[in-house]
Amino acid sequence: MPLSDEKHRLIYDEMVNIIGAHYVSDDPVVAQAYSRDFYAVSTLRRRNLPEFIVLPGNAEDVQQIMRLANRYKFPFSVIGSGFLFVLFGAIRPYWCIIDTKRMNGLEIDEKNMYSIIEPYVTHAQLHAEAVKRGLHMGIPEAGSQASSLANHVFQGLQGTAYRTGYAARNILGVEWILPNGEILRTGSLAIPGAGYYWGEGPGPDARAILRGAAGHLGALGVITKLAVKLYPWPGPSVFPTEGIAPDKKSELPPERFKWYLFTYPTFEQSIEAMREIGKAEIGGMLHRWPPVYFNWWWAKSKEEYWGTWVDEYWHKNVKNCVSVCLWGFASEKQVEYEEKVLKQIIEETGGNLIPDEVYKRWAPYTANNWIRDTNGCRMMRPSGTFSTNVITYDTLDDCHRSLQSGWEVADKYSPPILDSEHADWVLAYDFCHFASAEIDFPHEKTDEVCQVAVDSARETVIQDMKEQVVQFTTCVAPANRIGTTYANFHLIVARIKKALDPNNVANPTRLIDIERMEKGEREIK
Repeated sequence: MPLSDEKHRLIYDEMVNIIGAHYVSDDPVVAQAYSRDFYAVSTLRRRNLPEFIVLPGNAEDVQQIMRLANRYKFPFSVIGSGFLFVLFGAIRPYWCIIDTKRMNGLEIDEKNMYSIIEPYVTHAQLHAEAVKRGLHMGIPEAGSQASSLANHVFQGLQGTAYRTGYAARNILGVEWILPNGEILRTGSLAIPGAGYYWGEGPGPDARAILRGAAGHLGALGVITKLAVKLYPWPGPSVFPTEGIAPDKKSELPPERFKWYLFTYPTFEQSIEAMREIGKAEIGGMLHRWPPVYFNWWWAKSKEEYWGTWVDEYWHKNVKNCVSVCLWGFASEKQVEYEEKVLKQIIEETGGNLIPDEVYKRWAPYTANNWIRDTNGCRMMRPSGTFSTNVITYDTLDDCHRSLQSGWEVADKYSPPILDSEHADWVLAYDFCHFASAEIDFPHEKTDEVCQVAVDSARETVIQDMKEQVVQFTTCVAPANRIGTTYANFHLIVARIKKALDPNNVANPTRLIDIERMEKGEREIK
């Protein structure tokens, strides 16, 4: 790390002139804090530490930093809450990480049901402010302290996706600083004075470049502000809780919210039940949770987790379990009506309600946290971390196929991958018009075992590329590595990247490795 060379000092001084000495650091101790996440230290990060950490206060600061990056040809990446360092950690000299924690503006337009947020607004902040006004947003799976803006442009799995849809579909107007320092305003923001209320156009909808399983990973610029759609909230203005964490209960008014958990003999029957529920368009939430999820979110300690797991308490009671939460959006009568419809579906599809004792052990302590998700990182409690080797987005029909392929690979690496009994979470979107299927598993947080987990994911990616299956793990691989499998989409991405980032300074190699492509193809046209 050339901390003392002339280029480093020049960049540092220029950054100080832009945003002030308090908000720029090149201290190696500070840089160390920007090189860690839930994997072991060396896994996927046998690279450089960042040389600069900058904390801009507004869009103009970001714009000037990006112009500086183009002038002196140094790379940069951007973070929200900083959960996945592997996607933005330093990999080249003079790397600058743009930390957006000072950019935490939040506005809510109650009448038009949307919120304008900056990058460091968390899900918890937005949800708390929205419910005061009888509104709520799509609830994330990354945890309440994750950046809501980041979740809407990256990944987009949300606990309420059955009704609120894929997160990126809720994006309205966007303020976007391109890698060359220009400001792009999309949707209604493109019309002077129109505001944030509309996401599409004018002309081609630029949100398509932002959206997808993983978005552009900051390789096409920095989103400094966006508006997200909000939805009606039939619950109280303050989310009810009782007790002290981790032994905390949360029960919503039963006349407006009612959970039903029921099981089936086979995976296929549970999927068919989800399909029927989607056809009826009832409920506010719909999941198929595997037994390991119940244990992850319910256990108050490692001892309780492993004791219950070894005894197979959850295996025996919640195998092939479908979970539905009925929401009385319009009235209490809506819940009563939807209960009748749901009970008929359960009967006709051969489902059985889980035992009342099991329900009481789970629902009051854990189920409603999937509405506000305050305990998402409990997945890491059993072993210190966790990994995923499959997240596919397709129809409900494809879920079993994709899960089966992931289980076959994971079994080869178990142990040291710890037992999760073929985890099979299915999350429905848009009234079951499509779904995501995910395999998660715990493992020890050591260099060797984390590398095994990565190898498992890599092997699954290779297998799915052969079958041309769209998978989340695939989507965070550089486009040039997988594009030939998927209609050569990397050629389109390369043209966009070259147009918006001619100096290749915005998170180079993560979205697409332009330099590697040019070695094989001297010119990208």
